[in-house]
Amino acid sequence: MTTMHLPTRTPSPRRAWLAATATLLASTLIGGTAHAQRDATYPTQPVKLVVVYQAGGANDIVARVLADRMTRVLGQSVMVVNKPGASGAIGAQFVAGSQPDGYTVLMGGAPLVVARALYKNPPVDFEKSFSPVGKAVNLNLVLVARKSYPADTFKQAMDLEKKQPGSSTMAVTAGVFELYYARLNRLANTRIVKVPYNGVPAAMNDIQGDRVDMLIDTVAAQKPFIASGATKPLAVFGPKRLPSLPDVPTLAELGLKGFDDQSYVGMLVPKGTPDGVVRKLNGALNTALADPEVKSRLEKLDFGVEGSTPEAFFKEMKSDSDRFAELADATHIEKQ
Repeated sequence: MTTMHLPTRTPSPRRAWLAATATLLASTLIGGTAHAQRDATYPTQPVKLVVVYQAGGANDIVARVLADRMTRVLGQSVMVVNKPGASGAIGAQFVAGSQPDGYTVLMGGAPLVVARALYKNPPVDFEKSFSPVGKAVNLNLVLVARKSYPADTFKQAMDLEKKQPGSSTMAVTAGVFELYYARLNRLANTRIVKVPYNGVPAAMNDIQGDRVDMLIDTVAAQKPFIASGATKPLAVFGPKRLPSLPDVPTLAELGLKGFDDQSYVGMLVPKGTPDGVVRKLNGALNTALADPEVKSRLEKLDFGVEGSTPEAFFKEMKSDSDRFAELADATHIEKQ
């Protein structure tokens, strides 16, 4: 019996293309559905909120107030983890190298914004390494002087410095404050001498010991010193006077128009984090900020509550980064 062999039919190029396209479309739809389901169920485990400074500072205080409320919103624990060091770079690098799944969130702001102005090769580039979640608060800042400094107002301090250029000193405790110090000298046409410190506690020891004259710090940190008379406020930063220091003028009021901006803290996640996860974190952040109890606690600590969209937060950070880079070039700050 002879076996008949039917010829093998080779699919036409069009049939092969259609089959491949159908397979690709099916896998894309399945993958997209899986991603959508994953994003919809986020979070399914605790979220780490990384603070790049030691416990007790402004960033840490804001993070802990928000973490408590966001835990209730998200249905999972939001845990504050402190990773200080290298002016915020250690914590920022840790988050940037984490999985982009929304479970490791950076509490950041100023160190990322000023990096391009202060470093030839920034340890972290926020544009390349992070996706913004949203702003949380403005860090209201104040320029204070030691108790026995022979000037009680900003004008008197500047007049004193101009009579004897280089006779006054200013403690600088962070990169953003170095840039503010340089801007103040430039706009006020003074030669105040910079004295660098690793942190505010060491600077305050010298302020109270009459070894340095002035300091830029958050109002939250300086409030007890101002209340006790250990320091005296000369001016506040930002576009308007603060309710807690109504008699202290803004630097803008005093003629230094480059000080309308403010330092701030917000949340960011590693680049590549799904948009659905970013949106859910942003919603939880803004819900927390809108909570009357949270808002009251933060405002009593002299933080300016101001939520935002991811897009608005990125735009503000990018604008500030560009301006600080220009300022560093104009004032000849030597990059590290």
